[in-house]
Amino acid sequence: MRSQMVRFLKFLLTRIFPAFLVLGLFIAGFMYLQSTKPVVEPITLEEKVWSVKATPVSFSDAQPNFRAYSTVKAMRHANLQMAAIGEIEFVSPNLKDGAILKKGELLVRLDTTRQILALADTDAKIEAEKINIASLEKQTELRRKLVDRVQKMKIRNVATDASLDEAELSLVITENQVSQSIARLRALEILRKNQLKDIEDAELVAPFTGSLSNVNIALGQRVTGASSFGTLTEINAAEVPFIVPAEIFVNADRLLNSKVSVIWKSGNDNVATIPATIRRYQSQVDKSDGGGTLIAELDVETATSIPVGAFVEVIYQGLDLKQVAVLPETALHENNRVYSVVNGRSVAKQVEIKHRSDGKIWITGDLEENDLIVNTRLPGLAAGMKVEISEIIDVE
Repeated sequence: MRSQMVRFLKFLLTRIFPAFLVLGLFIAGFMYLQSTKPVVEPITLEEKVWSVKATPVSFSDAQPNFRAYSTVKAMRHANLQMAAIGEIEFVSPNLKDGAILKKGELLVRLDTTRQILALADTDAKIEAEKINIASLEKQTELRRKLVDRVQKMKIRNVATDASLDEAELSLVITENQVSQSIARLRALEILRKNQLKDIEDAELVAPFTGSLSNVNIALGQRVTGASSFGTLTEINAAEVPFIVPAEIFVNADRLLNSKVSVIWKSGNDNVATIPATIRRYQSQVDKSDGGGTLIAELDVETATSIPVGAFVEVIYQGLDLKQVAVLPETALHENNRVYSVVNGRSVAKQVEIKHRSDGKIWITGDLEENDLIVNTRLPGLAAGMKVEISEIIDVE
């Protein structure tokens, strides 16, 4: 029994007591740490205020600008051809590629020696025919008097029927000769007009003021009506065809005689800007995008500022928007929402986009006049956020 007690005490001292001692030390250390830890006061986080720029809402009727791109074209071209056949005896020294020709300027002349000789021969024949007609008319008058005398003599039984018939036959023959001579004279006069036209056609003059290209001509060259000497392009009659969307082309008649701006650019620089007027439109719709082609004619006074073939930008107005607000495109967020500033907080507004271009939007919707709309792009902008307007920017 005593040995059992000894073993129990030994177990208690070697196993249980150290465990309780360690547990006690742990508890005492924990209590000490708890009693000595610093006290952290709670901090109240302030709501973030977002600095934004805003644009005031102003409703008005608007005609936004549209842009199209095209190439300047000449309204008229002419292939220089001779109407007569012959050999070239004169070529204008100005008949060169790139030359600017004036209307009525003599360019080419053919050798007209044979035409002039033929005209002189015709003039001689006309003169002879006129003399012949005068003689025949005089003979006709005399023979008509002879017929009258013979008729009177026959009444008095002084002349016979045979003599009367002979006088009348002679008159008819002479009158027929007069008619034939007059017909020959008319034919000669027609021939003379044709010969004069051939001489006139032997000279080629510039039909209008323009720029010359594709010149192909030389002295002594034999030409026909099919020969082409070059192409004359009218420089004061240029136009720009450009394609517009279907919603604009549907009102093409209303756009006639309206003004557009034609801009010739080199890189980002505007080389020349001139006005043009929409004069025509093509009735056939463009199959690629459903729109149509309008044709604007450049004003004559400034048409030479942009050469034919230049690639240009066309700015035009095609829509009449009633009572819309214009805002920067940065004010628009997903699902067609904008945010106005009311009492320092953002308020979502639903809008309908009528048009957008050049970084602007034309809208209608749940807006009031003079509403301040946030135009700063903020990630995660939502209704109810606290905002502060740093700058108010009007849309020009």
